[in-house]
Amino acid sequence: MSSKSTSSPSCIARKKRHSEVTENVASSKSQADEKMTYFYAELIKKREQLIPIILDSGVSTELERRGAKMRNGQWSGCVAIDDYEKLVETHIAYIEAGADIITVNSYASSRLMLGPAGLGNEVQQINRLNISAAIEARQKTRANVSVAGSISHVLPFTDGVEGAKQQPDISPEELSDCYSEMISIFENEGVDLILLEMMSIPARMTPLFQCANKSSLPIWCGLSAKRETPTAPLTSWHDTSVSFEDIVIQACQYDFDAIGIMHTSVDAIEAALVVIKSNFSGMLMAYPDSGYFVAPNWQFEDIIEPQVLLEYAKGWQKSGCSIFGGCCGLGPEHTTALSKLKSV
Repeated sequence: MSSKSTSSPSCIARKKRHSEVTENVASSKSQADEKMTYFYAELIKKREQLIPIILDSGVSTELERRGAKMRNGQWSGCVAIDDYEKLVETHIAYIEAGADIITVNSYASSRLMLGPAGLGNEVQQINRLNISAAIEARQKTRANVSVAGSISHVLPFTDGVEGAKQQPDISPEELSDCYSEMISIFENEGVDLILLEMMSIPARMTPLFQCANKSSLPIWCGLSAKRETPTAPLTSWHDTSVSFEDIVIQACQYDFDAIGIMHTSVDAIEAALVVIKSNFSGMLMAYPDSGYFVAPNWQFEDIIEPQVLLEYAKGWQKSGCSIFGGCCGLGPEHTTALSKLKSV
């Protein structure tokens, strides 16, 4: 397996060395071969053939829509012990909708989220069940899909507030311990890649990126952005004083197979992809959200129609994006629509 180092060359330098798509594909294929993950290697074969890769849509919000319990503070973090069968059912729905990748329901189940609720002793069990549910869905459907372990730097939600914005500082050491624990679980329980989700707070991103960079698994990094008006510059989703390009550059210092934009309004995706592409030469991904959050529930209001999402995605594809999915608020019907990109 290839070793990773935080001294990796900058994205711009890598772009100069890998200016052709075919070179990017060859590099990704080499990494997949070294990591010896069958399902991940199958994804790279699709990339070689220029076939779009379809990521599932929102797992937590689909669980909510199907009646799973959302806990105050921990959101969907405990569904694996509250309603395991519904979790398997949700993964199966995304597989049947055409997803090439299903995401482990671990976004809100790190020690950062579960510890304050007195569930620190259950972190290992809950996340093993999270992974088991995804793998069980793959086995039941006999589908050739990858399982992605999700990690975020999110902290417990406060009722009616968008989560991490108002949370206290946590030391880099504590963050690293929590991230390392999650990555170790993923490596030991059989996921095919790690998906870093909703990256937007630089101080929390650094420890996570350093831990992820040491993993033997492929790493895909999902950044989140916003803009105050349609013509305003993109900023970090959580901190409008930080430019989106700054967090892109930060992510580019590490050896990630893919970098993309997620949990971001659909009308800001194209601009975000332009920023990422100007700094990064690897695989690009896009998976927007729709609706809004009032803890502990997602508000399914003004959700983008699947066909409208598909039309946006066709434009992202022309801009070089190769991985497409949905985040909060989007469901299997959106995955079905995005799967049509394979025949475009």
